[in-house]
Amino acid sequence: MQPKEIFQLAMARKDVPRVPYIETSVAFGLSEKLLGRKLKPVMIPQLGWKMRNIEDEKELARKLGRHEIAVRMTAPTFSEQLVGADGHVFPGEGFITDMDKFAELFKLPDPEDDSLYEGLAQYIKGKEEFPVILSTRIAFLSAYMSIGFQNLMQAMYNNHELIDAVMSAYANWTATVIRRAVDMGIDGVQTTDDYAFNTAPFMSPEMFRKWVAAYHQVAIDEIQVPWILHTDGKIDLLMDDLLAMGPQALHPIDPNCYEIRDFKKQYGDRIVIIGNVNINTLGMETPEAVEEETKGLIRDLGPLGGWCISASNSVPDYVRAENFLAMTETIKRYGAYPINVD
Repeated sequence: MQPKEIFQLAMARKDVPRVPYIETSVAFGLSEKLLGRKLKPVMIPQLGWKMRNIEDEKELARKLGRHEIAVRMTAPTFSEQLVGADGHVFPGEGFITDMDKFAELFKLPDPEDDSLYEGLAQYIKGKEEFPVILSTRIAFLSAYMSIGFQNLMQAMYNNHELIDAVMSAYANWTATVIRRAVDMGIDGVQTTDDYAFNTAPFMSPEMFRKWVAAYHQVAIDEIQVPWILHTDGKIDLLMDDLLAMGPQALHPIDPNCYEIRDFKKQYGDRIVIIGNVNINTLGMETPEAVEEETKGLIRDLGPLGGWCISASNSVPDYVRAENFLAMTETIKRYGAYPINVD
């Protein structure tokens, strides 16, 4: 069975011949280590983003045994850019602190510009056996980065105009991108707006409905393909609201907050669960430890169905290539149904 069919059946909660492996974000530097050569990136200059070309993406997906290929398209954010020791860029203080700064600095690329979609068009044209997943943010995380977390939380009480302006701008931009991508023939959407700390959501359910869900709806309405919702953190208090938004799958079930087996028992009859080989294991432990953790997930979750395996977050460059390959080889070896993990 081809990866596209496995993906479609998995999102519909139907039987598949093997545990689906979904990994929509593998860092560029790590992918070079995995493929053993330098890669020439495809640039999306309007977004300040680079991605693998379609042939390299397919080669990587086949090497890893993934059941999808993915294109990342997110609106620019407006904040300090802090560079870590490994070259990873982190957002610092947000620049859009008031309406004057919004008017002065906030400008998104035209989402109707055809050139924005040239890379995506190449993926759709050359995808062969794979489904193409569009990975994007809707609005909240981009607003969080651009306004700054503390300013954003305060603005929910004392600067509604700023929240409305930024959230509306991002949500409407993403809605257009999703609409165009769906019309072009993508097979799925993953949205990556984090909503929680490791201890609790960033806000109450009431505030979430008012300041997040209500604004996100314009983009959600355009998702006419399977939707994977990503959020880190402890999201118990928001689960009813997240499920009501209508995603087919939830990623990654943060291992800092949950035992995925318990989470699957509680929510697995309502949504596909995707996760969650720990990034810390992949980055700091041995191949043997990775194999053991991966086998345990397949053994305990595979027979239940409605589950896809993945890492516990976007896969960064500091993940050890030998560990990542240990995970994917374990999935290949033990992931076929009926599950038989010794």
